[in-house]
Amino acid sequence: MPDGPILGSEPDLASYRGELEGWLRAQSGTMDLMLGAITLLPGGAVQRNWRLDIEIDGQVQAVVLRAGPDIPLPESRSKSHEFMVVGQAHKQDIAVAAPLWLEPSGLVIGREFMVSEFRFGDADPNKLFANAAGNTILEQLASTLAGIHAMGVLEGLVPDSPRERVGSLEEWACDLGRIPAGVAAGLKWLMEHSPNQKATGVVHRDFRTGNFLVDGDRLSTILDWEFSGVGDVHEDIGWFCARCWRGENIHWEAGGLGDREAFYQAYTQAGGKSPEPKRVRFWEVFAHVRWALIAMQQRGRAAAEEYPVWELEEAGNRVPGLSQSIQDMLGTD
Repeated sequence: MPDGPILGSEPDLASYRGELEGWLRAQSGTMDLMLGAITLLPGGAVQRNWRLDIEIDGQVQAVVLRAGPDIPLPESRSKSHEFMVVGQAHKQDIAVAAPLWLEPSGLVIGREFMVSEFRFGDADPNKLFANAAGNTILEQLASTLAGIHAMGVLEGLVPDSPRERVGSLEEWACDLGRIPAGVAAGLKWLMEHSPNQKATGVVHRDFRTGNFLVDGDRLSTILDWEFSGVGDVHEDIGWFCARCWRGENIHWEAGGLGDREAFYQAYTQAGGKSPEPKRVRFWEVFAHVRWALIAMQQRGRAAAEEYPVWELEEAGNRVPGLSQSIQDMLGTD
């Protein structure tokens, strides 16, 4: 088997073409399969996604191979976990790319991966932010999030309480060592204000502008389920509405795309329970602390020359601003 990729270099599957083509033939159940172009897709500072053009029985189709990095984030789950959650979401008509095959052993390309259908769409948040006043995507996002939260209990997943989620941040902070004053203050505030367990459901945990595909005026696909689990559904609402994910559209509190109340209304009309402002506020503070700590982890990955170094460094550069935002939020209490 070829040696693994070099840290810092662009990931490449070319050396695994033969093994991958054989595996795809076995999964598809036909020897009449040819693997064509392999294209690394843009976006994503953790997971790696390739478009594979395959010809089966004379028909060309595109699929997406999704694999983890050399240096994962502490919160990232296995591809087996992600495949299971996305599969359940697909069964319940959530806007996801249909998962096709799972390779959990790591023997084909040197790491586990999953293969899903290819869906068209654009995930560029700047384009969505620029057209926020005229787009119609917010209601679709709210309805989709309500559907995710109503998926039911998934086998083998134990709900995380708010206090346990804060405990994860504490562990990250300890591993990182010295953290900025604002982040430390936010972590202390979260420990003192953690609500009780309530409104438990499936949570995506990275539901934000930039993590979904839009095709025209239609929501095509919710991306990046690697952090998903079971817990307080307000975590997703707080993450989506957090100021750090609104781009320049600070006044559009629902993901930089629209009015918070309009998002809440669409969410409840789709079956979600009416969000509790106090709980959402807790999770918005949590979102800033969590993102600040992840940004510090990304900076560490950049120092280790993980790909893409420039994007990981850019994330690390956000830490001072996030720390100040946390202090500003706590100053309103």
